[in-house]
Amino acid sequence: MRPTTTLVAVTLSTLRGATARTPDYVIAGAGTAGLVVASRLSEDPNVSVVVIEPGSDQRTNPNVTNPDAFLQAFDTDLDWSYPVAPQPGAGGQSFVLHQGKAWGGSSAINGKSQRSPFPLPPLDSYPL
Repeated sequence: MRPTTTLVAVTLSTLRGATARTPDYVIAGAGTAGLVVASRLSEDPNVSVVVIEPGSDQRTNPNVTNPDAFLQAFDTDLDWSYPVAPQPGAGGQSFVLHQGKAWGGSSAINGKSQRSPFPLPPLDSYPL
């Protein structure tokens, strides 16, 4: 039987007074990659894993769950909104780099878009 991994939101006030135990691994960031690494490491029941994430659980937020509304998450508390220095190759324009601040990281605010790392056949060529 494969062990299950549970992601639990824990605040610092919850941790005060908790029994201290040094984890085997600390993962910085509950983005897609961080959660995959944490999940794989936690498959060993003898290993303790802690994931640190400044964002929160947004699984019920329509700006995250509805692909048509994903732009609504930009420039909110779900978005780090990093300013980018003026870019010489873009005529000196500066931009905002939108990065997700939620469980799932930027995957939470990307409108469920994905890009294959290799060429795929047209969708209509797959058997039904």
